[in-house]
Amino acid sequence: MPFESPSSRAPVQLHTIPGNRAQPDVLTSEGLGAIPRPLTSLVGRDAEVAAAVRLLLDGTTRLLTLTGPGGVGKTRLALRITEEAAPAFADGSVFVALAAITDPDLALLAIARALGLREDTIRSPAELLTSNLRGSHLLLVLDNVEQVRPVATLLAALLAACPDLVVLVTSRVRLHVAGEQRFPVLPLALPAPTTSA
Repeated sequence: MPFESPSSRAPVQLHTIPGNRAQPDVLTSEGLGAIPRPLTSLVGRDAEVAAAVRLLLDGTTRLLTLTGPGGVGKTRLALRITEEAAPAFADGSVFVALAAITDPDLALLAIARALGLREDTIRSPAELLTSNLRGSHLLLVLDNVEQVRPVATLLAALLAACPDLVVLVTSRVRLHVAGEQRFPVLPLALPAPTTSA
């Protein structure tokens, strides 16, 4: 099904975690790109959250990749980091879950849909993303990118074309693209055993 330009729809909420202003060309319907709300609190990761937020807000880190084995808590950590960092972004944040996607082209479409963009049949998904994100001060969160690693090349091009865009990625492996800052996520240490008297 072809996409249509978002300008043909009535304006709706831009992002789930709002920043300070709205970008009129990047519109999302409520729920698209929403930051999932975990049912439990994050325990034992305060230092990692603070360090990652500092990196995202330092003005030099444009692509931060949380790496680690499956089940270590990368997604949960990314959600907390996003919660802390998003208010500093004028256009807020958008979350894109890629766990069920293995085709890089479908990953681009998932990102576009999370942003509320519809293909206008003239531009490719990559061109659509670039034209609509240029000038946006946005935190884009991509979860499980290891399944669509070729999309990393697009991310590098997107970041080059959109100087105010910052991308937070979770992946089992690093992406190996220019500008990537790797942030290893290690398993939580077990508490020291207690002795009974």
